[in-house]
Amino acid sequence: MNKKIIGVLVLFMFCLIGSNTVLAAGPATVNLRSAGNFILLSKTAISTTGTTAITGDIGVSPAAATYITGFSPTMNSSNKYSTSIYVTGKIYAANYAVPTPSYMTTAVSDMQTAYVDATGRALPDFTNLYSGNLGSQSLVPGLYKFTTGVTIPTDLTLTGGPSDVYIFQIDGNLSIASATKILLPNGALSSNIFWAVAGTTTLNTTSTFEGIILAGPATSTIAMNNGATLHGKALGQKDITLDANIISGVVSVVNPHLTVTKVVVNNNSGTNVVSDFPLFVGATSVISGVSNSFPAGDYVITETTNSGYNQSFSGDCDTNGNITLYSGIDMTCTITNDDIAEVSHSSGGGTTYGCKDPTATNYNAFVSSNPSLCVYANTVKAVVTTPVVAQTPVIIPKLPKTGFPPQEKWYESLLNNILNLFR
Repeated sequence: MNKKIIGVLVLFMFCLIGSNTVLAAGPATVNLRSAGNFILLSKTAISTTGTTAITGDIGVSPAAATYITGFSPTMNSSNKYSTSIYVTGKIYAANYAVPTPSYMTTAVSDMQTAYVDATGRALPDFTNLYSGNLGSQSLVPGLYKFTTGVTIPTDLTLTGGPSDVYIFQIDGNLSIASATKILLPNGALSSNIFWAVAGTTTLNTTSTFEGIILAGPATSTIAMNNGATLHGKALGQKDITLDANIISGVVSVVNPHLTVTKVVVNNNSGTNVVSDFPLFVGATSVISGVSNSFPAGDYVITETTNSGYNQSFSGDCDTNGNITLYSGIDMTCTITNDDIAEVSHSSGGGTTYGCKDPTATNYNAFVSSNPSLCVYANTVKAVVTTPVVAQTPVIIPKLPKTGFPPQEKWYESLLNNILNLFR
């Protein structure tokens, strides 16, 4: 009786799941991380001839911008990226202004990691299927392994749906013939189709290709011949060459995370703590040490300052707190506040005050215009100086001889003693 009840429950759950949930077929997807921010990414060069139309960002690293040719780029005023009439997006290179170099280094590293992931998947569903000739074939989602090259001489159909994943591991070259297409009749997404190619990839004239090309580190150039179209991405560890092509695809949008950390140093009798310095990213208040998600873009990190502390920035932000956040990349910024040593001075009226400006050369003039920086008895207090009235010495001449008679010499002596009191 119990077994029957259990069987009925299992059947009921199966029907419930089956009626409401679509399970993805094929292997787990390949995580591109920050490399997914790019439509075209190369370690060495990207070149184009003719009228190419690219929708998305492109970039090279460690190659410099001079290895992006044919795009007639215009540098943005920030010097962090450039633009082109051929690119609906941004162009990045390793020699652009900070923080672009580190952004590109991370993206290329993520591209290499994705290639290793895709080529390293074990237990393929199919090995050397049709001896690598996929023309006129219909393929279900799965992991495909080819120890040779792959050719697509006629249209190839991928029958999967929007949640299904394809990974093609190709040890040789990959090519699709002219005017040939990859068809997705059931809504498979180019962002879920991965072509990990150790050799060269060639998309011949007016062909239409679907998926993300992950080219290896050896001879893995990616060449798109005249009029070829790519729906996806070309992420290559060697050159990418274009000729009047159309390239578009789904761009991975993953909001970056930013952690702002406050450090307070009290080594000169300061008493402030972290909470005394409220932090802001743009107009958004943040808590020290807590990671926050922001849309990609430019931001200024600020705080409520205190005149008794020096301020400095470090991390991914510049010395003024400016930072550029890129999709999929987590960044940090640390603000350090160090209390300023007090220097004692006399105000001129006999009272000694502590003034937090050790560089003041004219103390009385300084405290008159900066009273908030000078403290007395640990209380902020303006310094009022008492002017000193200059005294002009009075010269009293010695009493001349009077010719007093001898009997009156005592009178002359007394008078001189009295006058000496004023000398």
